[in-house]
Amino acid sequence: MSMKKEPSSKQSSEELATAEVEEVVAPIEVIEPIVTEAGEQSAGAKLARQQAVRYLLWGLISVVVNLGAFYVGYRLLGIEYQVANLIAWALGVQCAFWVDRILVFKHKSARPFHEMGKFYVTRIATYLVESLVLWVGISLLGIPGTWTKIIGQGLAIVGNFFFSKLVVFRKATKE
Repeated sequence: MSMKKEPSSKQSSEELATAEVEEVVAPIEVIEPIVTEAGEQSAGAKLARQQAVRYLLWGLISVVVNLGAFYVGYRLLGIEYQVANLIAWALGVQCAFWVDRILVFKHKSARPFHEMGKFYVTRIATYLVESLVLWVGISLLGIPGTWTKIIGQGLAIVGNFFFSKLVVFRKATKE
């Protein structure tokens, strides 16, 4: 067990927040080498695998937010499924941006809101795919909404990982 340090008056709130995040992330970083060890890999392949593991572990937070909001809106409040999906999507994307930026890709830049804009644009593409899956599943095939939502989320998760890694949080290349 780690002992929490008492904050000194000289520490900024950003330093305190970073320390809190590191305390939460540390156990995952200890597990990652065990989970990802599958023989010798290049540093890039190992990093990609570690990011994928973190994406799946930490991504559950935004999936729970998305599915929970959809369930509450669609099932409990009786909101039309596409409207419930839009609300769930917006809440899930906002949650996912900060989780992905801080915990998954450990990305640091001076332009987080520029990244957030790119993040939303890429998530719109997977939202459209998910909406299409919901329409086909619920309206055409008569599959229950919650199950259709889970199928759509699965497809969106895969697409979102690659968009986040390759478009939003990619490392800047040196020219």
